[in-house]
Amino acid sequence: MNKIAIIGNYPPRQCGIATFTKDLNDGFKDIGVSTAVVAMNDGLIRYDYPEEVVFEIEQNVIPSYIHAAQFLNTNDFDAVILQHEFGIFGGDDGMYIIQLLMRLRMPVLTTFHTVIDNPTKNQRRVVTEIARFSRKLVSISQKGIELLCDVYGLPDEQCVHIHHGVHQIAPINVSGLRKKLGVENKKILLTFGLLSRNKSIEVVINALPEVVKKHPDTVYVVLGATHPHVMKQEGEDYRLSLIRLINKLKLEKNVIFINRFVSNEELFSFLALCDIYVIPYLGEKQISSGTLIYTMGAAKPIISTPFWYAREMLADNRGLLFDFMNSSQLGDLINELLDDEEKCSAISQNAFDLARTCYWPLISRQYYELADFLIAEDRSESFKTTAEVIEPNFILPPLKLDHLRGMTDYTGMLQHAKYNVPDRNHGYCTDDNTRALLLSVILENEVQDMDEVNRLTGIYLSFIDHAYNPANGKFRNFMNYQREWLDEEGSEDTTGRAAWALGYTVSNTHVANFQHHANHLFEKMLPSLDDLTHPRALAYAVMGLVYYAKTYESHEVIEKVKYCAGKLYDLFEQNIDSDWQWFDEKVSYANSRIPQAMIQAGMFLNNDAWVQRGLKILNWLIAHQFHHGIFSPVGNMGWFTPQEKTQFDQQPLEANGMIDACLEAEGFTKDGTYGNYALKAFYWFTGDNDSARPLYDFSTGGCRDGLHKDGVNLNQGAESTLSWLLSLLNISFYIRNKNNILS
Repeated sequence: MNKIAIIGNYPPRQCGIATFTKDLNDGFKDIGVSTAVVAMNDGLIRYDYPEEVVFEIEQNVIPSYIHAAQFLNTNDFDAVILQHEFGIFGGDDGMYIIQLLMRLRMPVLTTFHTVIDNPTKNQRRVVTEIARFSRKLVSISQKGIELLCDVYGLPDEQCVHIHHGVHQIAPINVSGLRKKLGVENKKILLTFGLLSRNKSIEVVINALPEVVKKHPDTVYVVLGATHPHVMKQEGEDYRLSLIRLINKLKLEKNVIFINRFVSNEELFSFLALCDIYVIPYLGEKQISSGTLIYTMGAAKPIISTPFWYAREMLADNRGLLFDFMNSSQLGDLINELLDDEEKCSAISQNAFDLARTCYWPLISRQYYELADFLIAEDRSESFKTTAEVIEPNFILPPLKLDHLRGMTDYTGMLQHAKYNVPDRNHGYCTDDNTRALLLSVILENEVQDMDEVNRLTGIYLSFIDHAYNPANGKFRNFMNYQREWLDEEGSEDTTGRAAWALGYTVSNTHVANFQHHANHLFEKMLPSLDDLTHPRALAYAVMGLVYYAKTYESHEVIEKVKYCAGKLYDLFEQNIDSDWQWFDEKVSYANSRIPQAMIQAGMFLNNDAWVQRGLKILNWLIAHQFHHGIFSPVGNMGWFTPQEKTQFDQQPLEANGMIDACLEAEGFTKDGTYGNYALKAFYWFTGDNDSARPLYDFSTGGCRDGLHKDGVNLNQGAESTLSWLLSLLNISFYIRNKNNILS
């Protein structure tokens, strides 16, 4: 018999997908199928999985997906069944899972637990790419099939409807449970599931006064712990608001909260206990509900809001529906069923008649038969769709944050290090902490330990907040180790870098409080951008303004983009067609940021003149900083003038800037030319440079401070380490997507 791997969440992780994956796997075991589970980790805690879990994927760590594909390809699995929900995979809209699917060398079946009817451009891309690497797409409801075909344009023959499974529940004596809960001789309403605001429990509570008036022996049981992700973001705020509502309505004796995650066995006991099951969910767009079909399998009457799955499953007198948020209508339906036992019995039996065709072994057999057909088809080589994956010809170093953490204390990131030990003599600067903020926000999509990332983001954002000087509306830059500011106003670069980091944070952080804080600071410093005159500072500001405008579409911000980018464009007007294209007689540091900003602003505002000038300047910088296939940036021991270009000392921020500028240009041209230059600039860190020495320190995760004629500067300060980490993340993203998997 074939060997099947199932990818999804898995207990002891607490969520509906985990329960579904376990039930599907148990159903396979019941019919004798050999299986193993690849479990998704969410970074909240480490899970103690049972032995059937043979591999774990860290949600926000790209290499983990690639390693999982390698594991599956080399361990005799014949097919993979993927459980898909956007939120359980890393990247924008869960796009990281594509990195796994594109590498698999066996048939894939994907079960979509959510299908969105009005997807964003990226959500549509993710779904269609998953479909491209899946032989069959399973939907738990007919509505899901309809959406996959009509909204996403997927072929009908690729889509299969298989019901959600349900357990066969033996008769249960619940007299002991009734006594423990103190609900003997009571009528029980029940809602089960991980608690969150979209469950709309308050709708049921608001319906209870009219129910209790007619049936005073009614008790509403709310069964389930608060969702772990809700607990992390807002604690028990929602549950406490429900308790306040209960007290206000004087329903203390009519509502019971059971605040814990329960096993299937406990759930079945509560289902046996209840008289009516209520589903008050707020949203219509749900194509699956395990609790709904479990209740049907328990032969209990259901009253539900008309979300898609409920309308489908409770049709033909299998349940009752009430309008979203309509407590009055719900109360009437509850009273109607409590008054009419015959009607209760009829709709319960109708629901049970459908549910008993969906017992888990039967559902698992449907999945296996589908997989078995595809495996046979695959072995006959009559069906071959797996795309060729071009892997990079080198292995990226792992993302290692040890040195970043070591350089960061409770105040901020220290400027300098002696070797890899933080040097307290030089204190801190805003320039480095703005770079660090950029990095920590990018890391939200790249690492598993979100508590640590959020801790670092809070430190860097707090430093920038403290650096703001309300007396002049500017940011201070230098602070000694005693936390004393050494200036009242930093350079123009400091202002520009702050705008860049804050604008990026507003646009990209997933943490609402960080976004609010960054937005507050951004708005306060916005007037100071009018004072910028230096092209490098203007470039930093333009990038931050563009990120901000993409999120808020502020007229004021868009006008500042036009103003700052226009100034950059004009600065090069005099020399742009000469051999010396630069705006000044000296090319110093962070030069590539200027064309990067012009290209970014031009693409954002559809100004081709800005883009073309940015490309022309970038081409000029490339021509003077690459030779014999390696990146040789302007050295800071004399810079670059019309007379000569100094070779040393070369700085990591130059490689970082060239990488980012080339990737920005590649986003416009899409022909691989600038992408190749970005890769060559990245190789500078790993030893393809004028001294043939690596600057990245594999042992610490830090980066050495510069390249000298006789070797490297062994100190690992903030600027160099941040330049390395930002370069690693950006080039990693480019490599992962260079085959245009999502373009």
